[in-house]
Amino acid sequence: MSKLIFAGLLGFASIPAMAQTYNAKFSKDSLGILNTRVEVLKMSMKVLELKIKEAEEEADVEKLRLKLLEANGNAKASSEKHSEDINRSGTMVNQKAAEKLTKKAKEDADDAQKALERYNKQIAKVEDIRTQIQGD
Repeated sequence: MSKLIFAGLLGFASIPAMAQTYNAKFSKDSLGILNTRVEVLKMSMKVLELKIKEAEEEADVEKLRLKLLEANGNAKASSEKHSEDINRSGTMVNQKAAEKLTKKAKEDADDAQKALERYNKQIAKVEDIRTQIQGD
């Protein structure tokens, strides 16, 4: 009888020790699945961040396109004015005015060329971002 009481007390005393043991509720396979999901979410976040950056760069492309159109319009208008002035007078009467018109037409053409270069660089940036998105 004393052995039975001793075994009961020993069993009763070991309950707190058993209560503090940790038994995993999932297997290593499910841990691998969770890690894979986390990696997929990280990649998804990276792609979304790249898409946001792409949208910002495309907005800049649109702004540069408008500037390019404006610069081309200015260059065309100043060159037409210079041509009109030459055709109207046959020979240039006012050399100073003709030089000003020529200088303005040249500056407008240079501005248009610079605007085109900036526009093309911005398009290249957007294409690079799109390539990164495709890669991810």
